[in-house]
Amino acid sequence: MKKTMEWFAVEMTGRAKKLPQWMRSVARDQEGTIFAPAVMGAPEMEVLLCAGHDGTPCVLDSEHLYVPLEWLAKEFPVASEACNSIKRRLQNYPAEFPS
Repeated sequence: MKKTMEWFAVEMTGRAKKLPQWMRSVARDQEGTIFAPAVMGAPEMEVLLCAGHDGTPCVLDSEHLYVPLEWLAKEFPVASEACNSIKRRLQNYPAEFPS
């Protein structure tokens, strides 16, 4: 069964403004799980292998890997601060899934 996802893209300023949209995008599923770009933690292939080993769900969109935010922050501490910031921002946006 394919999950319904809500996608969000962050508008950036300064040098970060040049990041491609996929690197500034996150998704939220109906269960509230937030998926962030795997590249936030390490090269995508490395994150994919770790996620596969752990049995962690992944989302592939436009040939880019997204993994659960909570898992990414725990397994790749380098991404922890950014993950926490994303989580705080999305709390201001209630889910808008059709019933």
